[in-house]
Amino acid sequence: MPLDRRLVLIALTLAAASPAVAAPIYAPDTGPPLSPRGRRQIKRLKAAIRAEQARQAVLPPPASDAARLVRMADFEQAAREALYGLDFDSLEMAERRTALDEAWALVEAVDRRNQAALKTILPADGWFGRTDWGEDAARAAWLIVIHAVNDRRLMREAAGRMAPLVADAEVLPAWYASVVDRLAVLEGRPQRFGTQPVCRAGAWVVGEVEDPAGLDARRAELGLQAMEVRDFRPPPGC
Repeated sequence: MPLDRRLVLIALTLAAASPAVAAPIYAPDTGPPLSPRGRRQIKRLKAAIRAEQARQAVLPPPASDAARLVRMADFEQAAREALYGLDFDSLEMAERRTALDEAWALVEAVDRRNQAALKTILPADGWFGRTDWGEDAARAAWLIVIHAVNDRRLMREAAGRMAPLVADAEVLPAWYASVVDRLAVLEGRPQRFGTQPVCRAGAWVVGEVEDPAGLDARRAELGLQAMEVRDFRPPPGC
């Protein structure tokens, strides 16, 4: 993959994460116009996004902010599931990069809308704990934040709010660790907990971590498993 592509890909492999959670980060690129085959791929994604919008539009208004969070997460996951089903491999390499950029731009538009909505319902103190908000809403809030790659300030604030809730399992350790590590990758720093694989030379590998010898101890202190290779559903583009 050309270095001037400036393509950064990271994905979750945490056991708590759904396979559809993995989310690469694409720097904008300029490429050739899409062929009819490439355009069909984008049309499929747009259709899936519209279908989820239509499905949610006929539902009764959410009864609570917790229910609203769950619907927001359903929307972003529907978009990602559709994206993962696209056939980018059938496209020429140059066109594939253009198609990936356009596809992820559509998904990231959903993410940005979710981020804006989440900020309007942030608790005055703390974060979306599992007891007060419910398991599904707490997980939804994490999904929205872990995909907020365009808003590091939100990710940083979320990590700070989540940290005190990990000890009581109001925030799952895997959720907190993934936000801390993803922010580190975005900022070009070694990860603390080693949760974020990166795409290098066409393969997913464990990303750089600080003090590798102390990694398992840090993970154990947080309540995570010892470091190991986990299976996950790789996103397109690596």
